[in-house]
Amino acid sequence: MIIAILLLSLGAQSTPADTTHLSLQAAIDRALEANPTLIAQRAKADAVGALPAKASPAFLPSIELQLQGMRTDDPVAVFGLKLRQGNFTAPDFDIDALNHPDPYGGWNALASAQMPILAPEGLYGYAAAKKAAAASAAGAARAAAATRFFVSRAYWDAQLAAHQVETLDLAIEAVQAHRRQADAMREQGLVTGLDARLASLKASELEVHRLAAQAQADNAVSALRAMLALADSVPLVLSDSLRLADATPACADAAAECTLDRRGDLEAYRFGEDAASLQVKQAWWSQLPAVAAFGSLGQYSQSAPFGTGSSNWTFGVGISWPILHGLAGAGEVRAAKAEYRAAAAQREAAERQAHLEVMEASRMLEAARQRVDVAGAAENEARQALEHAQLRYRTGAAPITELLDVQAAQTNASLNHLAARRDLFVAAAALDLAYGVYDQ
Repeated sequence: MIIAILLLSLGAQSTPADTTHLSLQAAIDRALEANPTLIAQRAKADAVGALPAKASPAFLPSIELQLQGMRTDDPVAVFGLKLRQGNFTAPDFDIDALNHPDPYGGWNALASAQMPILAPEGLYGYAAAKKAAAASAAGAARAAAATRFFVSRAYWDAQLAAHQVETLDLAIEAVQAHRRQADAMREQGLVTGLDARLASLKASELEVHRLAAQAQADNAVSALRAMLALADSVPLVLSDSLRLADATPACADAAAECTLDRRGDLEAYRFGEDAASLQVKQAWWSQLPAVAAFGSLGQYSQSAPFGTGSSNWTFGVGISWPILHGLAGAGEVRAAKAEYRAAAAQREAAERQAHLEVMEASRMLEAARQRVDVAGAAENEARQALEHAQLRYRTGAAPITELLDVQAAQTNASLNHLAARRDLFVAAAALDLAYGVYDQ
């Protein structure tokens, strides 16, 4: 099993030796191999994929071998056994012997075969089964692409939550520094003790937010672990940075041919429509005759299987025609036609929905890019404003409330920038999902 997991480097000493480092691609690769939901989807597709083989007797020969040993005093059975074994003699014609035979036994070996000659109903059923199998396989491919998207989203959710905790830690540390500065300035008689109290209150407020953020971070990692089928006991480090990673969708490449033709769900609907069309023909042909050849070879002995006895053969051609079964035949045709109309409508609705998803994903990606630019500029501006506010407070030109407000604005700007980058990554993955880039 290919699991692209980067192991801890030899020089790193800050994390346990069994820590698992996962890039986004490594997480995706593991999910494609180990995600239980995807494994179940693929297993169901394999089960449906066996339907054509189950329908193959419609045009391939069927051969059956039988071996039977028996002992009986049934008059008809005894008469038949002796006759087939070639052991029937004149005394066996005695009326009493015929009516009340002594117990008798023997062995029967029989090979029988049947070969369809004209069976359009079965052929259309086989073709419909192949389409159903193809639809199920396409659905499994779509499930793999969806798994890839959900893992990407969970990965960046976990990264965002972890960065939010780090940002709040930095904010708490900064506010604590402001409190220490206020204490020092109070000792110099420059401010009152209220400044330090206000800073402590702000630190407590941030600590409350930090506790909630830590719980969200733990939950996000747990959700990712569940998708990857990783035990909670394994230390996990996500190596792709939310701040540094590239968020370019595959469809942004000028050489990429992004069309809806690759979407597995649309392929599944098209195959389903084809299968429904074939089932209409199957329903029609079920009302017409079918022709098949059949044959058998039997060997019968009294003492042991394949022992001394007699053998015979049979060969023939038969025709079967269900001329009238009430209105059942007409009902099957009507039902098959209705199923075909439903399949065609579902396919059309799915295609319209897919076009809508592409437009929505494209708009969300463009909006996310703009948000990242705006949020990044706002974070830089907030950082500079914080430096200015710190200088104003140190020189007594501004109260501590201004410094704390600017500190809060800088923290919010950092959080907004992180959230915008997370949304950009998810929007890029959503566009690839909408186009079916990774349906496989």
